[in-house]
Amino acid sequence: MQAEEARRRNLDALAALVVLAIAVVVFLAARREPAPLYDPFGPGTAPMAISVALAILAVILLVRALLGLRIGQSAQSLILGLDGAAPAEYRLRPDLALITFVTSVLFVAAMNADLPFLWSAMAFLLVLGAALSDRRPRSLVMAAAVAVIGAIAIDALFRRVLLVQLP
Repeated sequence: MQAEEARRRNLDALAALVVLAIAVVVFLAARREPAPLYDPFGPGTAPMAISVALAILAVILLVRALLGLRIGQSAQSLILGLDGAAPAEYRLRPDLALITFVTSVLFVAAMNADLPFLWSAMAFLLVLGAALSDRRPRSLVMAAAVAVIGAIAIDALFRRVLLVQLP
């Protein structure tokens, strides 16, 4: 049992070091972004803030691992019921993970290919909404409505509020 705990602590420490290294690399790359002329926040501000937050969390994880404190362990699963048994309707859905991953990759590819953001976001939200729904007609109509309204809202937010040039 102690060997398993030591292995888990070592893996947590390694994960913390990897995340910390990524955060440092992102922070240093974001610092190289050119300073804006009239805006106090430049293009590197968000990546730097996120990398600082990641670095802080990585340091917390590393300290907890080195002190031997348990990380991410709970006595009760959120999926399991109070008696510890999985609900009858629960089942693993690796297909949803695959659909989510492939859809995300395709969305990023669409952005890199300069396809229109509005239509790409709408397709992305529609595919994910349909995949995550129970596929009844009412649920699919709701997924389509969320995709249309969500894509329009996100597009308007980026273009009109954040003043981001989108394809």
